[in-house]
Parts: sequence; C-alpha cells; structure tokens
Amino acid sequence: MKKCDVIIPVYKSPEWVKLCIYSLFKNTELEVLNKVYLINDSNDELTINCLKNLSKKYSKIEIVQNEENLGFIKSTNKGINKSTAEFVLLLNTDCIISKNTISKLINHIENNNKIGMICPVSSNAANLTLELFKGFTFSQMNKLLEKKFLGKNFDACTVVGNCLMITRECIEKVGALDEIYGMGYGEETDYQFKAMEAGFEAKVAIDTYVFHKSEVSFGTSKEKMERLSKNRKIFFDRWGKQYNELIKEYNKNDPIKYILKNITEEDKKIEFEFLIYLIGFANAGGVHITVDMINYLIINNLDCNILYGFSNEYDEIILFDPIQIAEIEKYKFKKIVSTIYHSTFNAKRIADEYNIPLLYFAQGYEPYFENGLDYGIAELSYKIADEVLTISHYLNTRYLDMFNTKSTIISNGINYDLLYKENNREKIKVITVLLRNNVLKGDYILLDLVKKICNKFSNLEINILYNNCDLKFPFFSNSKIKINKIKGPFNRKELANIFQNSDVYIDASVTEGFGLVGLEAMAAGNVVILSDSGGVNDYIKDGKNGFIVKEINNIDCYVEKIEKLLNDNNLYITIKKNMKQTISKYDYDDVVYEYIDYFMKDYKKKNFKLTNEELILYEKVLDNKFKVSINNKKKNILYKICKKFPKKFRILIKKMVEKLYVFTNER
Repeated sequence: MKKCDVIIPVYKSPEWVKLCIYSLFKNTELEVLNKVYLINDSNDELTINCLKNLSKKYSKIEIVQNEENLGFIKSTNKGINKSTAEFVLLLNTDCIISKNTISKLINHIENNNKIGMICPVSSNAANLTLELFKGFTFSQMNKLLEKKFLGKNFDACTVVGNCLMITRECIEKVGALDEIYGMGYGEETDYQFKAMEAGFEAKVAIDTYVFHKSEVSFGTSKEKMERLSKNRKIFFDRWGKQYNELIKEYNKNDPIKYILKNITEEDKKIEFEFLIYLIGFANAGGVHITVDMINYLIINNLDCNILYGFSNEYDEIILFDPIQIAEIEKYKFKKIVSTIYHSTFNAKRIADEYNIPLLYFAQGYEPYFENGLDYGIAELSYKIADEVLTISHYLNTRYLDMFNTKSTIISNGINYDLLYKENNREKIKVITVLLRNNVLKGDYILLDLVKKICNKFSNLEINILYNNCDLKFPFFSNSKIKINKIKGPFNRKELANIFQNSDVYIDASVTEGFGLVGLEAMAAGNVVILSDSGGVNDYIKDGKNGFIVKEINNIDCYVEKIEKLLNDNNLYITIKKNMKQTISKYDYDDVVYEYIDYFMKDYKKKNFKLTNEELILYEKVLDNKFKVSINNKKKNILYKICKKFPKKFRILIKKMVEKLYVFTNER
C-alpha cells in the first residue's frame, strides 16, 4: 500500500496542534500514514511541551527542531527534505481533517497519474472557500460532499496550502517551496505554476471537506498585509500572464459554484443524533466544556450540535455552526440535552413537542446555586428529565439520596496533551489560587488564606488569578513573599501556561460537581490542596496524590498541608509521582468514547407524575422560561448590533444590554 507523509509546521498554537493531530489519527487509516513531521519552529515552552506529549502518544510522529523561527516555508521544506513516502500532505496546525481525507486525495491521484498536487474544499481557503451550511458541522459537510461528488475533481486556479497533497514524482521534478516568499503567502501557488510548467495537473477534490480556521500563527494584521503585498508582487511578476489566462478558464468552471448549484435544499436537510440546548452561547466555563465535547464528537463523526437562545462573542475553537432556537423547525433530531436546571424546562418543552427523550447533563449540585433560592426548581429539573448524566460519583450518590434520581456517570476529561507537564522541581516556589467571583467557590477563604501564608512563610511566590475589577485585595506587607496579581479572563492556553509554572494549586470551593480546574492544575504539575467539596474525591486520595481539606473554612488546615510539603521533601516528590498515574485516566481522547456510547443509545420518553405542589411550580417555571426565551431573542438582536461597534465600546454596550435584559425580565 502506498503511504503518505504529513508535514505540519508549528508556531505557537498548541490548542490547534492538539486537535489537528487528533483528527489526523482519528480520521486516517494507520496503514496509509508513514511519518508525521511536526516542525517545531522555535516555539514557546507551552507548545514545545504539547509537541512532546503528542510524540509520546503517537509513534508515527517525529519532531523536527528549528533553533530559530524559520517561518512556514523553510519549516515545510525541512519536512519535505526528510520525507520519503509516495505522497506528502502539507497541513496547517489550524486545519482539522475529516474522515478519509488522505485516502480520498490519494484515490484521485491514482485515478489520474498526471495530478501532481491536489487539495480539498475547506471552510477558509481563498477561492476554494465553502462556508459551513446553516447548522452543519464540518464532518457533515464532508459527508454531504462525499455523497454528492465522490471521485470528482476540478482544475484548481490556485491550490491552497492548508491541506495540500503533493506526489513524490512532482517533488523530485519541481523541488521544494521557493524560499523567496519569506515567512509565507503565495508559495503554494508559485509551486503550482512550476508544477504545471513541468507537465503536472493541479486539482481540487470536491468530495472532501476540511475545517480551516486560518492564520492562527501568522502575526498581526499589519504584518500580514505587508507580507501579502510583497509576495503578490513576486508572484505576479513571475506568473501574472499565466494566472490571468487560468483564472478565465477557472471562472467558467468554478468548483465552488458547481457545488452550490448542485446541492439542493433537500440535500441540506440533516438529522442530528442529539442537540444540546444552551440558554446563552458565550465565553463561560460550562459553555466551553460543552463546545469541547461537541468538537470531539464531531471529529468522531457524530451528528450533533448546539441549540442556543442568545449568543455573545465566543473565542475558543468551534468546528460547527450552532443553531439558533428560532431556526429549530428546520432540523430533525433524536434527543435534546440540557446542561443546567435553568435550561431543562425549555428543553422539556422541545422534547414534548418533538416527542423525543430529554437527557439532562448535570455537571454540578444545582440546588446549592443562587444560595438555594431555586432549590425546588433544581429538584424538579431532575424529575422531568428522561435520563440524567453526571460527571462524578458524588453527584450520582447525591441525586439518588436526596431526590431518588438515578444517573449515569461519565467523568470529566482534560486536554492532556496541552496540559500535562512533568514538574521536576524538588521544592515549592510558586503557589496559585483562582478567584472565580462566586460565593460557592470560596474566594473569601482563599484571600484569607493568602494573607495567612504571607504572615507565616517566606521565599514563596503566590499567583492570585482573578476576574473581578472591583476586588479590593488584602494588604500584603511581607517583602519575602512575592504576590502576582494576574487579571483575567483567561483562555485555556493562558491558564495552562500559568499552571505549568506553578508548584501548588489551592482551591476552597464549598461545592464542586467534579472540580475540573483542580484536575487541570494537577495535570500541569501542581500538587493540589482542595477543599472537601464533593466531586474532587473522584480523583484525589488524601495524602497520596494530593490533599483534601475537610474543614473547608479553617485556613489553618490548608496551611498545615503547605507546611507538610515544605518540610517533607520526600512527601512532595512521592505525591508528584502518584499524580502521573491519576492524570493518565482522564485524557479526553479516551473519555470521549464513553460519551459516544452514551449518546448513541436509544432512550425512551418516561411518564413522570407530579404532585399538585410540583405541578404548580412546573407550570409557573414553564411560563417564566417562555418569557425569558422571548427576551433572549431581543437580547440576541442587541448583541448583533453591538458587534458593529468598535471593540473598545463593546464592553460598555454589553453592560447596557444586560441591564436592559434584567429590567425586561423583571417587568
């Protein structure tokens, strides 16, 4: 069997590299892959660590080290010069490939030996851009193109280098990419015209679709425009005449226009295995967890998506087009999933209307939320769901004991490759606490604790991570303790970097459904000291791989654990060794299979009986949730208007929107 080498230049985009590699190995037959060359282009510590983790996980990966930042072209050429396989795939870090991408590209070439290079259609690829259809995931786009156009390709006006296959014969005749194009832009098109001059054909496969974010590691907009202008001149000075002739022919037979012309509205009708209902789609911890899960399931070719009430800016990776609730009638789905008690009642309304089961993905002990104000509503939400999914034995036991609710347990997982780092430091230097502006997360205890540490110890650094601009910090007078006040919000890359440069993480939450932040800190090399908040007991064994503080409000108990670690070096080292065994069990790459099995099962709607008291509350909440959903539509319109304003005004406008929203609901 002919094989393919994959070349991926990497520059400061570890969160994308991780998903790029995951999709590559998930959606490619191993027999087809020869070597995967990750070109480490003088990266930061976080990215280098991620590459190391990936190379340990996948034996076909080989890391090629650059001593200085060479840029995309020189890095790619390094990989080309090392490669030996019959086919070479150039792949960007922000490109997520779909099922059988490599095999399909190879099939096109084997059916036409004149092809020297071929690329798929993607979500961001200059003249080969095919944006996600409404409500589609990138894997559904691939399925649709494969179903409609299997084996069909078009002449390319300009191939796109985000996912570009080149034959060995073409490389031997044409050579590597021309380094006159510096750090990048235009080099693949230049290579195409050289290949065509040598007698090869350049094609685009319209039966194959990949997701491409575009330019996550190409610098600022000003740098990009200057580079683009310079490289365009180089290209057109060389190939202007040939390009203009080719573009005329291309416009007569445009592959994207062909696709759009031949895909009907009937083709765009899709059926989802399930939709997850979110009241709001915005930058929030619960939303991030949900989107991550959907991304993983999509890469595994499950048909699922998010249904939302209103949207705000979302700046993490998203591989699908989420569905606004106003568009729900256009789609078919087998299950609806809620993720917090507030959303369960609207989700129940949808489940009843479509006669499908309601699954409740309960990630916390919601009766405690809002200081218990909504206790009865949270309790009722468990009762009206057909199935309940939980993330810890603590929640499973609690629901059964308090509400007679049976649930399935699937533990949370972590982005192991991004987070995991072996902490070889033998003494504690840096302690980190995270203030989350929530009374249930124990910020007041942590501030008291930091004050105590400053009064008692010396020669330590303390990272205080916080989001609230109104926070008034304690007065710290110990010059031998360095206090680092680090203002958020933090994306996962920033948080991972902070944790990897810390030794101890302390959390004083009153309640945690699982305690994911503690597990993430642990993966990054921190010995964790966590309050006995419930879910953390799933992964922490007190005194073995971390510490659990039973007396949550007693800061002296936390200090006692710190003293143990400072005074007993062997204990500190032993705990760090034990942490490794724990962390490996929570790699999301493995955990995701449990979610796949769970969501692929058939569930039945259940008849639930409510008491008169429960029925009154149920109808009251349903009526209120209907009003909220109407206001969500208004809020969504206001957010869309907000996006048109300059960025520096958006925060002020959003605050005004929130105040208007609250006022409208109260009315």
